Amino acid sequence: MDSGFEFIDLGTDNPSVIAMRITGRLHAEVITELVERLEAVSATGQKSLLYIDLVTFEGSDLGVVREKLANMRILWNGIERLAYVLDLAWMSKMIGLVDAVTPMHLRAFGHDQDEEARAWLLSGE
Repeated sequence: MDSGFEFIDLGTDNPSVIAMRITGRLHAEVITELVERLEAVSATGQKSLLYIDLVTFEGSDLGVVREKLANMRILWNGIERLAYVLDLAWMSKMIGLVDAVTPMHLRAFGHDQDEEARAWLLSGE
């Protein structure tokens, strides 16, 4: 599988919601575009609610690490809640560990829990 991503509509009119689906390998330009959207929400005085579908995710290239490090401030402080939808057990465990040490709330959901992921993201609980 090649790589790709798309921003998707979660059916809400909340302007702080950003939702995306990543397929194949993740490349740096995806992080660049995500950061632009996070900064736009942050400029309104709000934090983002981020939904990421990684069901067909196959890893990242090195440029992703560089881009994340270069934009750590907005990635660390610009997100209120982050829902991951995925099928990788090891990633679910890592997300749980990272949640404990970040200012945002992270949660992993299986691909069959998409509705629960969306509900949790939008609930504010």
